[in-house]
Amino acid sequence: MQVALSINARTAEEARDLALRAPRIVGAGGMVHVDVHAGSFQGVTVPVGMQTETHLMVADWEVRLVPWFAAGAFRAAIPAHFMDAHSLRRACEVAARYSATIMPSFAYDDEITDFSGFAGVSAFQVLAVPAGRSGQRFDMRAIQKIKTLRAAFPDAILEVDGGMTSVTAARAKDAGADIVVSSSCIWGAENPHEAYEKFARI
Repeated sequence: MQVALSINARTAEEARDLALRAPRIVGAGGMVHVDVHAGSFQGVTVPVGMQTETHLMVADWEVRLVPWFAAGAFRAAIPAHFMDAHSLRRACEVAARYSATIMPSFAYDDEITDFSGFAGVSAFQVLAVPAGRSGQRFDMRAIQKIKTLRAAFPDAILEVDGGMTSVTAARAKDAGADIVVSSSCIWGAENPHEAYEKFARI
């Protein structure tokens, strides 16, 4: 299974430290996932030599796209409830200029059931915890959301973020997920690289 190591930093100093440590955990060219939310560092952090995506859990996400893509991010996850068809189309146009993509993100309790406005989108995310801090518990309602999105978009990339353990990652994979995002379960491990490799073997 593909694994993205989450950088969920509160300060610029913490973001820089995690960005420097990330390549030793996931290897050169590995994937990192940088969270931006009300309680996080608000700047742009793109570790050198890494595949970097950002999760912009903020209402002003549109003005943040260009700085992230210009810095080298290849994908941006945006909460689906922040987007309508017009803003999604505009965001995809911005992303295309940087050979990047937009990944709509659905919360585990999101009530959106009409996916017709997302036709043509190639990647989706399911957020399995409330937006914010690391170390939260996976909400099992996310499993049904993964299954629903997989049925609606059989060829899309599906990513699951939040509350990842070896057990929840396996459940997410069985439901149809391609990628899991992990923060505390890897960073907090005695050997973060081994913890990362354990997820990758699922």
